[in-house]
Amino acid sequence: MQRLLLWLVVVVALLTVGCAKRESPTTTSSSSGEKKVRIVLVTNGSSPFWDPMEVGMRRAAEELGCEATSRRPQTDSPALQRQIIEEYQAQRVDGIGISVIESETVGPLIDELMNSGMKVITFDSDAANSKRIAYIGTNNFEAGKAAGEAAKRLLPEGGKVFGFVGNQNAPNARERIAGFREAIKGTNIVLVDVFDDNKDPAKARANVENVLQAHKDVKMLLGLFSYNGPQIAAAVKEAGLLGKVKVLCFDAEPETINHLKRGEIDATVVQKPYEFGYRSVQLLYKLITLGDVQKALQEFERESGYKVGPNNTIDTGVEIITPQNIEEYLKRLEALGIKSS
Repeated sequence: MQRLLLWLVVVVALLTVGCAKRESPTTTSSSSGEKKVRIVLVTNGSSPFWDPMEVGMRRAAEELGCEATSRRPQTDSPALQRQIIEEYQAQRVDGIGISVIESETVGPLIDELMNSGMKVITFDSDAANSKRIAYIGTNNFEAGKAAGEAAKRLLPEGGKVFGFVGNQNAPNARERIAGFREAIKGTNIVLVDVFDDNKDPAKARANVENVLQAHKDVKMLLGLFSYNGPQIAAAVKEAGLLGKVKVLCFDAEPETINHLKRGEIDATVVQKPYEFGYRSVQLLYKLITLGDVQKALQEFERESGYKVGPNNTIDTGVEIITPQNIEEYLKRLEALGIKSS
């Protein structure tokens, strides 16, 4: 009898060890004891542009039953973004999405994360030469071309344009500028210069004021990042140049929307940050739970309706919003449960 009892104890112990080995190392325990996938999305700044992204992120996480967190760097610092990512690397989260501030700084860290087994994608701003699995967001070259086409409609006779952006080294900034220049080839529109402001609203406003003072023949001001539009519109209005200097920008932050309603911004190129958040969580969850990149991408393509393009890029698209169609656009945002974009 004693030998039989001893044999049963040994069998139970072996079965317990075997079950422990089968537990997934890529999930973390929730307070209820269940295993939950942990996903983090790291933005490239703290702008209100990211508010709808977080709504989409939370909605996808709730539907999938995973944990999702967003972190917004307070400054336009590649080093700070890298530090934030390293915090989650130490926590061994299952997947991370990154809107890259500077690919030269963050790209090597992405490779390190991928080599360690973490699933990594980019959104909004890519690091195309890294080992990231996929990119979700705007095709920024095409978005720049869309801005250029809008400029041609607003300036049929041509004229001087000055641009404003947080950091021209950011991949999305470089691509938008290149796309804009491509679209205006063969016209009398000239992009004279682009000024950096390091995502400092005060610096962004000062850059605009300096251009207005130094270049009396300027015909258009182009804001390439989401906060630039309101700063441009306010400076142009204060200078008494509304209607004389065209304002073209990106995105639809709350203040941008107000300026559009008042006719103080002529056009803005809007992206889909809600989709950035929702689709990033959706894809990361599939990558983590399925464990097969191609299968995850195929399922994502089928369920989302978005086509996976070359180098696993997923373009969520843009559209042009003007004072004439802003109200209809806001109704569409309201249907998603968001107020800006």
